[in-house]
Amino acid sequence: MYQPAFDDAVNRIVELASGDLGRSIPHIPDWTAKSAVTHVGLVFAFVQKSISQGSALSDQGVAGWANDTANQPDSMNLSTWFEGVAGELRETIWKHNPEETVWTSSRTFGTAKFWMRRMTQEAAMHRWDIESAYKEPKEIEPRLAVDGIDEFYGFFVSERLPAVFAGNGTLHLHAIDIDGEWMITRNSDGIDVDHSHGKGDVAARGTASNLLLFVWRRQGYDVLETFGDTSLLEEHQRLLQI
Repeated sequence: MYQPAFDDAVNRIVELASGDLGRSIPHIPDWTAKSAVTHVGLVFAFVQKSISQGSALSDQGVAGWANDTANQPDSMNLSTWFEGVAGELRETIWKHNPEETVWTSSRTFGTAKFWMRRMTQEAAMHRWDIESAYKEPKEIEPRLAVDGIDEFYGFFVSERLPAVFAGNGTLHLHAIDIDGEWMITRNSDGIDVDHSHGKGDVAARGTASNLLLFVWRRQGYDVLETFGDTSLLEEHQRLLQI
């Protein structure tokens, strides 16, 4: 699933990067198409170089490295630059077997499959971001969206924000176009997430793509069909900011 989805998203970003890069990303303040293309390209470059040397390229992490003016692309043709760094990343990741040990940024996942997933999800989400600056963006493919929601809770929240959504209440997310359910139970330490069907204090139903875009704060819960205490959905977006 990952390699074809990665290629599809990259090819679309390359195409979009040949257009008017001054267009604003409507749901991300102060971001333009140029900002988004540059961001995802620098993420690709950081990961590719870090995997290749077997350690993080910078102790500041990808954000610190990417924000350093010395690492900004100097090419006037961002489309060509992006295509190049994406190609190098693709070659670096997919020359490994999925279960082969490589450097990762995770405390839990330490194989090439982590990057196959993470970089595919990165490309797909930012393809949606950039496309939204030009026209109505195409939804994220349902299987990939379900996988992205699993990654959101199983990696990002689990490792980076384990306790910020601690409290009371249950939220049930339910995909309507593919098999995908998440029961999020808040507790004193954080949250527990499983794939059970049940009645939460609030339920939100929608396409897998819209659910993924909700958890990543690209869209509000108004794009979903909701039942119950929607303040829990508001808190989810306010607190679980990656």
